[in-house]
Amino acid sequence: MIPETDSVELLRRLIRFDTSNPPGNERACIECVGGLLTRAGIECRYLASDPGRPNLFARVPGRGDSPPLLVYGHVDVVPADPEEWTHPPFDARLVDGEVWGRGALDMKGGVAMLMSTVLRVASAETRPPGDVLLALAVDEEAGSRAGMKYLVEEHAHLFSGVRYALSEGGGFTQWHSELRFVPISVAEKQRCLIRAAVRGPSGHAASGVTGSASGRLGRLLSRLASRRLPVHVTPVVRTMIEAMARSLPLHERIAARGLLTPALTDPVLAVLGADGRLLAPFFHNTATPTLVHGGVATNVIPAEFSLDLDGRVLPGSTPAKLIAEIDALVQIAQARDDTFGARITGGGFGGSIVAIARAGSARRAALEIVSAYDRLAFDSRATVLVPYRV
Repeated sequence: MIPETDSVELLRRLIRFDTSNPPGNERACIECVGGLLTRAGIECRYLASDPGRPNLFARVPGRGDSPPLLVYGHVDVVPADPEEWTHPPFDARLVDGEVWGRGALDMKGGVAMLMSTVLRVASAETRPPGDVLLALAVDEEAGSRAGMKYLVEEHAHLFSGVRYALSEGGGFTQWHSELRFVPISVAEKQRCLIRAAVRGPSGHAASGVTGSASGRLGRLLSRLASRRLPVHVTPVVRTMIEAMARSLPLHERIAARGLLTPALTDPVLAVLGADGRLLAPFFHNTATPTLVHGGVATNVIPAEFSLDLDGRVLPGSTPAKLIAEIDALVQIAQARDDTFGARITGGGFGGSIVAIARAGSARRAALEIVSAYDRLAFDSRATVLVPYRV
């Protein structure tokens, strides 16, 4: 195996580039990838709205018998505090057969596999049926404005004719006893950025006040942590659960199908315990508190706190619906406690999701993809392919 196609060594090389976003600094990493591809005879293009943060696009020509296949990923990573790591996050140490480093999972591991695949395809004696396209983007972890959003808005022609695209999420194995489920991702939640505000009387910290903003913030956080938003059974999740249920024992099949009845979904999730907690986001819009802003001095009681929520919206839903669901949760608490007092002040789509499967087409897309994968050499007695929503 030549070094350029060794996924483990490719991964270690990628991790050693600190591409924490913010600020990103992805240029050196992208140029390293471009150099490897160019030496293998693959033509690369660098496309950027910010010269310091180029995206990479490469094409391996095929025979023209099939539509182009797109494989894509991102090279930026979320920040890492070295003090919280067993091994330094950018050393890419290989320990007991595992690579340790920021991005090993999200998603430099995936990028290394995509690169290895493209390099192997390019070096094969037989050309692929269709062109294989590789797009590696920047800025995925902080909105994608300089990354995939820029590519699809300013260079959409590069993706002309693409029918299938493979990236992170889905395709991994989930074991249930001796049964192997392989989820194939066909839709994603979208990200919705929301800010909630709570107000209360201010004053000197030594005097204390009733109904403070900090107390109200605490009640809001408690409410968000202890109450789920309404149940939604989307077409993709319905198809996923039905596909899984067909292979389960009778008692588990009954429980799985109970998930698809909205009045029973949350009670069944509760009975399923840890598995239920993993499944819950498939059936609910979510809003997770991530940042709190407020206060001017340690001896002054703040008059206001703002709370940033990372919202995730199910396919077919909208930011307005998510905000309405959060607001209803707040209003119920307000009716019970008139000192609760929270206000939802904004929300809108953000993040890297450019398009999702429409509710009406999600089932067809899922069945089409699963049907295609069923023709591969899987042991159908042990493996079940199911459509999946990230």
